[in-house]
Amino acid sequence: MTIDLSLNQLRAFHFAANCGSISRAAEQLFITQPGVSAQIKALESRYDTQLFVRGKKKLELTKCGKRLHTITEKIFGLMEEADELLSHPEDAAPTILKIGSSKTLVRYFLARYIQRFRESFPKIQIQVNEGSSAEMVQGILNGRNELAIVGQVHYEPSLKIIPFIEDELVLLAAPGHRLCRNGTISIQDLKTENLILREVGSGTRRIVQEVLEARGVAPSVFIESGNVDFIKELVKMSKAVTFLARMGVDQDIAKGALRALPVREGPFTMHIDVVVGKDKRLSRAAEAFIESLFAVKEADDFAPKSLLLDNNSYKVFPPSL
Repeated sequence: MTIDLSLNQLRAFHFAANCGSISRAAEQLFITQPGVSAQIKALESRYDTQLFVRGKKKLELTKCGKRLHTITEKIFGLMEEADELLSHPEDAAPTILKIGSSKTLVRYFLARYIQRFRESFPKIQIQVNEGSSAEMVQGILNGRNELAIVGQVHYEPSLKIIPFIEDELVLLAAPGHRLCRNGTISIQDLKTENLILREVGSGTRRIVQEVLEARGVAPSVFIESGNVDFIKELVKMSKAVTFLARMGVDQDIAKGALRALPVREGPFTMHIDVVVGKDKRLSRAAEAFIESLFAVKEADDFAPKSLLLDNNSYKVFPPSL
C-alpha cells in the first residue's frame, strides 16, 4: 500500500500546532505565511478533515488535530534522533570496556576506581569478568578482555605489563589457633599445619608455592578455593591457616575475627599489574580507564608512581613502598 502523505505538509502542521500561530510557524520554518497556510490546507483537503479551529487569535486544534499532533511529535522527535545519529556515528552504539580482574581485587579494591571513572565517563559501559589472575591474563590473549588487573603471574611475551600497586600477603589464623601463641612464625612451622590455598592460577597461590618450595616445605593442603570469603570462614571455624592478600582481610583483622601472624621470612609482596596486549592498539575507553587508575592511585598516595607517556606506553618509577 502506498501512503500519499507529504512530510512538508506534516511539518507545517506540526510547527503551527506547536506555535499556535501560522505567522510564528512561518518564521521558524523560514518560509512565507501563505506557504504554511497552503501546506496545512492541502493536508486537510487531501484527507477531507479539519485540523484547526480558525477565526480566533490563537489556533486551536480540533479533536483530530490533537491526535495528529501527538503523532507528529513522535515523527519529528525520531527525525531529530536520526539526525544526531548520522551527525555523530561514532556514538551510535554504547562504548563497552571489558576488564578482567581477580575476585579479590574486584570485591575489595576496584569498585571505587570504577566509580571514579564512571563519574568522568558516564556513557562508557564497563563489563567486569572475574576469575583467577591466570584466567584473566588468558582473556587478553583470546580477546575476551581488553585489559586485566591481576596479581603477578606468568606472562606471555605478547603482553605488555604495567606495574600498578603492591599488596602484602599475610598468614592468617583464628584468634584461638595454637600458632597465635608462638610470637613470630617460621615457614618451617607450617609443615604440620592444615593449609588452605587459593586456586591454581591466582597470584596469591603462585607466591605461596614459591615461598614454600624455596624452603622445602610441603604442608598438608586439604582445601583449595577461589572464594576468599569461603576461605576466611573456614579459617575462622577450624584449625587451618591460610595466606591471603591484606586488602581482603583488613576488616576481619580489625574486628578480631582473624589474626595476622608475623612470619620470620616475610614480608611477602604481591605485585599487582595492569596487563594489555603488546601489539594491539588500546581503545579510547581503555586508554582513559588506565589514565584514571593511575590518577586515582597517585591521589591516594599509592606506589609505584607512574606516568602515562602515550597511547600504549607508561613510564614506571621504582616503588616507594
